[in-house]
Amino acid sequence: MSDIIVQNKINDFVKDDNVEKGNSIKNRLRKVFILLSVGIILLICVFSVVYFYFATRKDAVNLIRNKVQLAEIFMESQKSSTYDFAKNIADDKALQIGLDMKSSSRISNYLYNLLDKNTSYYVTIFDSEGKTVSDIGKTKSSVFTNRKELSSNEQLLLREALGGTSSIDTINVLNGLQDPFPCYIATIPVQRNDEVIGVVMVRFIFEENNDFFTKMSKDIEADIAIYVDSEPVIKTAQLEISQERYNEVAHLNKNLEDVSFSDSGLNEFRILKDNKDKLVGILHVYVDAFPYLKIFITVVLMYVILAVIVIIIVLVAVLKVSDSILNPLGQLLSGVNSFRSGNLEEEVHLSINDEIGRLGDAFNELRNELSSKISTIETMNSSLEQTVAERTEQINALNEKMKHYLSPQLYASIAGGDRDVSIDNHYRKKLTVFFSDVKNFTATTDSLEPEDVSNLLNSYLDRMAQIAEKYRGTIDKYVGDAVMVFFGDPEFTSDQDHAIRAVKMAMEMQLSMIDFRDKWKKKGIVNPFHVRMGINTGYCTIGNFGSEMKMDYTIIGNNVNLAARYEAACEPDSILISEDTYMLVKDEIECEVAGTYNMKGIPGPVKGYRPLRIKNNAAKKEIVRITENEELIVNNDSIDIKKLTKEEKRSLLINLKNAFDTIAGKSK
Repeated sequence: MSDIIVQNKINDFVKDDNVEKGNSIKNRLRKVFILLSVGIILLICVFSVVYFYFATRKDAVNLIRNKVQLAEIFMESQKSSTYDFAKNIADDKALQIGLDMKSSSRISNYLYNLLDKNTSYYVTIFDSEGKTVSDIGKTKSSVFTNRKELSSNEQLLLREALGGTSSIDTINVLNGLQDPFPCYIATIPVQRNDEVIGVVMVRFIFEENNDFFTKMSKDIEADIAIYVDSEPVIKTAQLEISQERYNEVAHLNKNLEDVSFSDSGLNEFRILKDNKDKLVGILHVYVDAFPYLKIFITVVLMYVILAVIVIIIVLVAVLKVSDSILNPLGQLLSGVNSFRSGNLEEEVHLSINDEIGRLGDAFNELRNELSSKISTIETMNSSLEQTVAERTEQINALNEKMKHYLSPQLYASIAGGDRDVSIDNHYRKKLTVFFSDVKNFTATTDSLEPEDVSNLLNSYLDRMAQIAEKYRGTIDKYVGDAVMVFFGDPEFTSDQDHAIRAVKMAMEMQLSMIDFRDKWKKKGIVNPFHVRMGINTGYCTIGNFGSEMKMDYTIIGNNVNLAARYEAACEPDSILISEDTYMLVKDEIECEVAGTYNMKGIPGPVKGYRPLRIKNNAAKKEIVRITENEELIVNNDSIDIKKLTKEEKRSLLINLKNAFDTIAGKSK
């Protein structure tokens, strides 16, 4: 016993060292350091990658904008060149002479010579009345095939030039099928002495000058396309625009950027307008995003490699640092385990002077002190064990004695802590109460010796107690020869079950009295006990009654008194139950009306019922019968003939006759 207490003291000091690997301090510290370090590194890498991504995107946006600006510069330069070319023609004296001479062939020859040097333009010469004098340009032009008149934009510019106004504009000219073709158009009046003698109209048609846009694409290092109604009129690569995107740019009437590092690349859409701010077409400049994507992927890979390298370095550092901290803890734990196994002599030696070293010194001091305390405890425990054993034996003996003074249910309730031993705790409850009493007990026992009376009464009460316990009744008290039992507390099932068990108990008690009387007569007792039994069901007050020094656990109330009155009114060797009890047991126990009674202290007459037999029970044993082998079966049970039914009386008579006939025949 002392060894067990010592071991418990040690176990109280040190808990189980079989710690799960994932829950050890070493692993937890390493996890925390590694997670923090890796998390910070990854956070920095992610932040850097995101920052680089947006910086790269910004650079890509600036690039595409610069490309568009260069493209616009090239196109503005070509627009100016178109105007200068038209201006030079209008200022040429040869053209003026041709207009004065109204010589269409002379002017056409002049224009052929000019266009041989510059094939980018289409030139039309008009006289002072706006009639076409010469129309020279690129051969096989799809724009002017089958065209019968100028488009409305051209006519407007022509009228302005006839009025003396020079202009350069970006418009859509129409062919014979009314298809639009964007172009630069310059109209310059030919004047002499401030008089307009003709007009020079020069057109730079985009679709027919692919070389210009190809060269411009190479110079700005970007692909170019110009769309009219989402259809490309010029493009240097496989570029396209959806109708939705075209309508979006045209509807918003502003430039649009679409920058992506995926397949869509870097795109800029610019609106081409005429001098009156009307939409002519959309300029599309495209730059492949692959170089940027390649750079971005390269940077991401570099960050990943760098993060892996840094994480490896951190892991190595964490392992080194954690070992320097946790190895002394391991030594301390080893000493603790040795101490836990009962070795109080082994000291922990730590060669460090930090907090862990101080903890080792404190452990050694505690070990020495605990060793001294355990020695004292062992001495005290030796005497304590003997004292506890003696007290336990005394308590067990006292408990065994107490069982004889309390009902089993009440004893179990008190021992289990369910029952309060206070006189202030009372409550109401519906119970079935049983009373029994021996008729003329005093007169019966006057003729007996005290020893015989004691034996007779104790055997009677012992049998009654056994039957009461069998039916789980609570024996309240013995008052001389009287017995009081109740059902429903402390064990509760149902009101009907309580009543049925009480009546069955009383019926078995009456049957056992028949056997008792037979045995007592054989022992020479002339007047054996004849018992009256009364049962009632109703609400009673339950609790401890008395004083704090001496109390009884019992029940009181009118229904308790009524049960006693039924017992007093009952005939000897019978049972009398109340109407309330009868209503609960009538479905299972056959009863008969015993009569109406006026009882002391009870206002008005009350009905009484007498239990006869249990319904649906096995057939009653026959007192006497003859078997097929002519064997005589005799049952020692006594039967009250007054209580037999007609059928039972008839069966009894037949059996007696058969027995008589058989015995008489054998006698002959």
